Formats: sequence, C-alpha cells, structure tokens
Amino acid sequence: MSKSRSPEEEYFYKMNKELIEKNRSRLDAERKELEVSQRKSQHWMRCPKCGEQMSEVQMADIRVDKCGGCNGMYFDSGELEILLKSSKPEGFFDSLKKKLF
Repeated sequence: MSKSRSPEEEYFYKMNKELIEKNRSRLDAERKELEVSQRKSQHWMRCPKCGEQMSEVQMADIRVDKCGGCNGMYFDSGELEILLKSSKPEGFFDSLKKKLF
C-alpha cells in the first residue's frame, strides 16, 4: 500500500532527485575524463607500430614524431596538409633524407 506524500515531502523528494541526478552526471563526466586521460598517458608519444618511445624532430618547419625503435616517422593531424600546401615540399624531403641516411 503506497502512502501519498504531502506537498512539502514531494518538494523535497524532487529537489533531492534533481541533486542526485546532477551529481551523478558530474561524476560520470569526471570518470570519463579520467579514463581518457589514463588512456592517453599510456599511449602518449608511443610508436603505433612497435610501441617504443617517440620524439619530435624538426624538419622544414614541421615537427615530425620519430620512433626510437623502428625509426618510423609520423605526422600529427594537419602537419601533412601544411607540407603539401607549402611552395617547396621538396625541402622537407631533403631534410628527411639527411636524417635517415
């Protein structure tokens, strides 16, 4: 048998429910942010091919990520577009050749 609530009880019930939902949403967002941060720290500057540590190398006004293990070179988002739009992309390839050979 359910007991009906008084208007005062109903008011506080709704207030508590809203507060719980708000805090639950905030906590879920914090958990998601923490998960993303932890995943990023595990993979930050790690080679996607061999997993070794990478370092940034300056080449013709572009910073390229170079793996210390397999010597793979990787562009961050937008860096390849910068290179392709430059007036003399061969300058990059000349500097790349010097780094590799």
